[in-house]
Amino acid sequence: MGDPDVNAIPDFYFDGAQVTVTLFGVNMTLTLSNPHPKDQSDALKVRTQAVTRTSLEHAKIFAMLLRKQLKQYEFGTKIDIRVPDEVYQGLGLDSNDW
Repeated sequence: MGDPDVNAIPDFYFDGAQVTVTLFGVNMTLTLSNPHPKDQSDALKVRTQAVTRTSLEHAKIFAMLLRKQLKQYEFGTKIDIRVPDEVYQGLGLDSNDW
């Protein structure tokens, strides 16, 4: 069995996400914002890039692995990935949880 055809695998960028946790899984809609909004309502228009679904267990492990990789990147490069406090606050997060 050979490598999959790279051209057959979707490749996309996203800058937004909506996450819903249910009793049996996690659903994520990955979106891309309007690059040149003319006004506030235009800025809210997004394009869905992908919808993904996974189990609660897989989502938890994925989150842990992603955090581990980012921490290793920051440590290895000595580069702190900075996120403005307003972003944390807007998402109901605390920067100290990182």
